[in-house]
Amino acid sequence: MKKQIGILTGGGDVSPLNAVIYSANEEAKKNNYELIGFLKGWDGLLNNRYISLSEIEVSPEIGGTILKSSRVNITKVENGAQKALKTLDRLGLSGLIVIGGEDTLSNSFYLNSFPQVLISKTIDNDVGFINPEKIINFFTLGFPTAAEKISSFVSLSEGLRTTAYSHERIIIVESMGMHAGWLALSSSAGNPDFIIIPEFPVDYDILKEKITEKYLSEKNVIVVIAEGAKWKGGSYISADENEKDSFGHPKFRGAADVFAKKLKEDLKKYIDTSNVNSVNPSYLYRSGKPNQLDTQSAELLGREAVRLIGSGLNNRVFEAIQFNDDSLFVDRIEFDDLNNIEDIHRFVSERFYDPKNYCITPDGINYLSKIVPFSLL
Repeated sequence: MKKQIGILTGGGDVSPLNAVIYSANEEAKKNNYELIGFLKGWDGLLNNRYISLSEIEVSPEIGGTILKSSRVNITKVENGAQKALKTLDRLGLSGLIVIGGEDTLSNSFYLNSFPQVLISKTIDNDVGFINPEKIINFFTLGFPTAAEKISSFVSLSEGLRTTAYSHERIIIVESMGMHAGWLALSSSAGNPDFIIIPEFPVDYDILKEKITEKYLSEKNVIVVIAEGAKWKGGSYISADENEKDSFGHPKFRGAADVFAKKLKEDLKKYIDTSNVNSVNPSYLYRSGKPNQLDTQSAELLGREAVRLIGSGLNNRVFEAIQFNDDSLFVDRIEFDDLNNIEDIHRFVSERFYDPKNYCITPDGINYLSKIVPFSLL
């Protein structure tokens, strides 16, 4: 009987998910394993909805996930963990590959008795460690493509800077990022004038003066603001706390639009504010074909995940993407000392972001330049 391995994708989609599935499937077929794909993430595992990927062609160049996705908190499902384990045991799987962000991966900690390989995918880039001595999980799957996109969206060579200049606009561009500002910060490669991230609440009066001064000098300004950005004092710029998902996250409703409207009102005594605009690329950050770095890392992660389970994995491990000079490799991180995925949740610190000037630091450029080309400057 063939060895069988499960795989699922959960949470918000990212461009290289199919590339991971493709790589895992090719490695499985090479070793005469069968890869079982659960449909719509944990929902498929809980409700016995799955397919064999052995006879299915998966294109690594098409973005998103052929298995589809959902956002499910198994602790909010009656006997959720037991149901999941029952399905895994009934199918006789040797292990499970879980591909997701913080919320999707957190469900894995309720299945301690089952072998699992965890792969982080999120355009928020918020799973891993960064300290002065070491980086663990250099970037999350999907972040390189999204970082390249947001940089392009604001740049002079390909993006909004041209219309900001020609029509003397102030443009507020919204970035995804509920709690971590890595994606907004990566827009630095496209040279926006100011960046607002969730980790550092914005002093509106100070930033308003900076924007006014910049506009009067240059006659165009681009500000990038993360969806989870906060005012000084701690309240979200735009979020509905009464509409939360199963993991307790509020519904974010357009920080760029709120910020632009406030500027439009407050700056009208200084300038003509008819050209103060907001832009929200929204799901475009998640969509489309993965770039080369994302595709390369996806192929490494999928292949190694199948190899780990095929070799007789008996615990839960996390696959981290690392750099050795300019070469990528996969590092295996044990979870014995971790209670949940939040133990490796990373945020932007003042090492990478200058909160007084609302911009990236030299250390931030040094880190992100390995992920997104700063040639757009």
